[in-house]
Amino acid sequence: MNDNPLSELKDYRPSVVTRFNDSEFRYFLENLFKNSTSRYATFSFPIQSIDPLAYLEMCWKKNTFQYYWEKPTDEFAIAAGDEITSIAASGSDRFNVINNKIKAIRQNTAEFSTISHPYSGLFLLGGFSFFDQNNDELWEDFPPASFTLPKWMIIKDGKFTLATFAVDLNTFEAAHELYDYIAAQLEDVKDTLEQKSSAGKTHQNGKAPTTPLPKQKSDYQQWSDSVNEAKNLINKNTFEKIVLARSIKVSRSTEVTPTQVINNLRKQYTNCYNFLIHNPSGKTFLGSTPERLISARNKLLLTEALAGSIERGNTATEDAFLEKKLSRNGKDQNEHNFVIQDIEERLEPFVKELNRSTTPEIKKLSNVQHLYTPIRAHLNEDSNIFEVLGQLHPTPAVGGYPWHKAAPHIKNLEHFERGRYAGPVGWINSKGNMEFAVAIRSALCTKDYAYLFAGCGIVKDSDPATEWEETNLKLKPMLSALQYD
Repeated sequence: MNDNPLSELKDYRPSVVTRFNDSEFRYFLENLFKNSTSRYATFSFPIQSIDPLAYLEMCWKKNTFQYYWEKPTDEFAIAAGDEITSIAASGSDRFNVINNKIKAIRQNTAEFSTISHPYSGLFLLGGFSFFDQNNDELWEDFPPASFTLPKWMIIKDGKFTLATFAVDLNTFEAAHELYDYIAAQLEDVKDTLEQKSSAGKTHQNGKAPTTPLPKQKSDYQQWSDSVNEAKNLINKNTFEKIVLARSIKVSRSTEVTPTQVINNLRKQYTNCYNFLIHNPSGKTFLGSTPERLISARNKLLLTEALAGSIERGNTATEDAFLEKKLSRNGKDQNEHNFVIQDIEERLEPFVKELNRSTTPEIKKLSNVQHLYTPIRAHLNEDSNIFEVLGQLHPTPAVGGYPWHKAAPHIKNLEHFERGRYAGPVGWINSKGNMEFAVAIRSALCTKDYAYLFAGCGIVKDSDPATEWEETNLKLKPMLSALQYD
């Protein structure tokens, strides 16, 4: 029997992995210590298929960095944990600062993979807050921009599963020490994969008490006043649109774990990005967002306009009626067109070609449907993808139009700190692939409470009561996932 997990990798995916060359791996490690100036290294191996969320749940550590990302319809998921290093930035130049810090890490990282795969190697996971500063202690553990190089990752891409381990080379004195460490990490993964009985463990007895959406008169009056003030500013031509959001606070059952919340979300919202960022303080920012901000693959950029909403029907006939109503609603069409126009204006300096449909599609989620326009563009050769990301955030779907005119009024009209709500959340890897979503339909979970967020676009003919009900509709997915049915 061979006790070396490195040489047993061929047994995991025989159709993908040829016999593992142990001498080649040892040579890479020896060269790493003799000739390389790298500070970090990553090691990627194909493994037996496993649900990354189940793996994260089995390996959950509440006092360390934990991360999850999935879009079920894309059959792509990332689970990650622990921290090798992290970077952070704040202020108006934070996108550029993060870009430079990521470049430095990439230049100082050596990569080894048993196969050639677009998702092998270095990943940095994190995101940005909505504004470039956080001024509330509730968000003090989530800097305005932060990314983490995790100690381990499990990536599922279709039917293929990949494990990646990252190391700080300064913690090893010789190649054989690192060899033994990687072998031990693979053995740990193998042992976890064999824990099939614990993978399906849930906490059904931890159901939180039924809590209705807050309907206090003072909350609604505050909201109504803000919407009417926004409409006054629009009538004065201060801006054309502004997005206002609400935050509600509910008691949290500690029996309902973050991974269980994500599992609830992904089962119901298969066409959304389900995300989780847990930091060592014990706070977790998570959600299920329908809105992609940007995907980039080899200079091909994908983004979208998502604005204008209506509920789903209880029958096929009612649903079709509501879809037609949304498509013909002037207020929603105007709001959607603001988003398209703004995205195109922001992308123009960075792209050589841009394509989109002339008529919005309808994106249907389980409880709401949206006007939706996908946008494809090819970046110029010299375009900086983080500069593009910084230019796209925030879209009018979560900010306003024109943004520079609407921005100063959001904090005056809202009565909470947005923090990471409606900011970009996602990942970038060493091959230049990246994906970021807009962190709406989200919540910040602390030990005792969950803070939920939802917003809607305000234009000249918005009605406070209607917009209030729209935010209630958008709060329900998170309340349900937290088991407040």
